[in-house]
Amino acid sequence: MNLRDTGKLETWDRFFDYLINTFYYRFRQQLGYPFGHFQSEPMVRFGDLAIYNRTIYLNRLFLYQQLGLRVYFLNPTEFKELFGLDNLIRVLAHELGHVILTDTQPEAQEINGGHGKEHDKTNTEILKLIKASSEYQELQNY
Repeated sequence: MNLRDTGKLETWDRFFDYLINTFYYRFRQQLGYPFGHFQSEPMVRFGDLAIYNRTIYLNRLFLYQQLGLRVYFLNPTEFKELFGLDNLIRVLAHELGHVILTDTQPEAQEINGGHGKEHDKTNTEILKLIKASSEYQELQNY
């Protein structure tokens, strides 16, 4: 892939936007908080993820790993270990756990930097949802 071909990277950015929003709203639906439940619905985006009154970050190196680009690391094994699909979905579940709890149980985010039992439980459930999704199965093919 030509790194100057920003059109392809923008397509991948939109794909990750889709995945992040899909998993966020699917999990909220499971919790009984469908789209429209909150007065202001969050906008979640890849790169710098802007969420209503909150921002979380995903490193673009996850995208580069999925595309087979190893532009920052000389050691391909280390790069894959840090930025592979398994690590991506763990980070995604972790960060979306914070967002879900901020929306549904904001007091849980005030305990231990938001890393209490509720976050662990939510993180585990989101991870299950992601791994069971057709989108995850599709990503495994890359």
